[in-house]
Amino acid sequence: MKRRVILICLGVLTMLWGENMDMKQIQKGVEALEKPLYNPFIERYLIDEVKNLRSDQYKLRVELREKVSQAHLDLSDRAMDYMTSTVNNIFFLLTAAVSLVALFGWRSLKDAREQTAALVQQRLDAITQEYEQKLAAIEHQMHQRSEDIMSNQEHIARSNEIHALWRRSNLEENIQAKVDIYDQILSLDRYNVEALTYKADAVLDLGEREWALNLCNQALELDSEYAYSYWQRACVNAELNNVESAIGDITKAIEFSPALAKDIATEKSFDLMKDAANFKHFLQEELPLLQRQNSEPLQ
Repeated sequence: MKRRVILICLGVLTMLWGENMDMKQIQKGVEALEKPLYNPFIERYLIDEVKNLRSDQYKLRVELREKVSQAHLDLSDRAMDYMTSTVNNIFFLLTAAVSLVALFGWRSLKDAREQTAALVQQRLDAITQEYEQKLAAIEHQMHQRSEDIMSNQEHIARSNEIHALWRRSNLEENIQAKVDIYDQILSLDRYNVEALTYKADAVLDLGEREWALNLCNQALELDSEYAYSYWQRACVNAELNNVESAIGDITKAIEFSPALAKDIATEKSFDLMKDAANFKHFLQEELPLLQRQNSEPLQ
């Protein structure tokens, strides 16, 4: 027993000091000892430690058993509560069923089945009617959406065709052919202000002044802010010797499109009234003032 205690002490000392000693050398050292290296206090300390470990293990085991028992009790209580609630709910349902029987006057199971079937059928009819209304609304929306899609497709196709006709008119040199192209555009879009104005320009080149004036008036009725319509009507009025009307239309055209002011000197139709006093006054006095007003930045 004494040798075992000595070996344990030497092992502990070896771990603390970090020494790696050979077991055979340790055994020889123990056998060569003339007196013990321990005392009774060390033995007592080790025995107390073992006793404390056993006591702690026993307490842990008792605590674990108590917790397991408490968990079993909690589960039992929950099971009893669930059973009690279930029984109470069944009782309440039976009471409600008996109350319904007394309330609706069901005298037999046959009456109960018939009235239940009637209530169910009534509810189904209401649900069916509701869904029919919803389906009808969805169908109407889909029909409206399909019409919108078809309308957009037609609009796109018509726009593409009008664009192609505009390109043809730009390449066409024959005036009558241009008039025919503008008529095709107007047949696709009768409210096309640009087509009306450019057609007025073309028929004026053909010498049809009254026709050109009528087309300009139609264009301005559709869009009273389209500058080129005023400009074209000014050209027609100039050729009709309506100088005051021509000056008024030029003023309107420049108000909506100031860039047109630089084209006054190059417009052939205005050459017919270059000798008119009021036109000269417009060029010298009113036109510079109008250009300054249009060039001022907005406050």
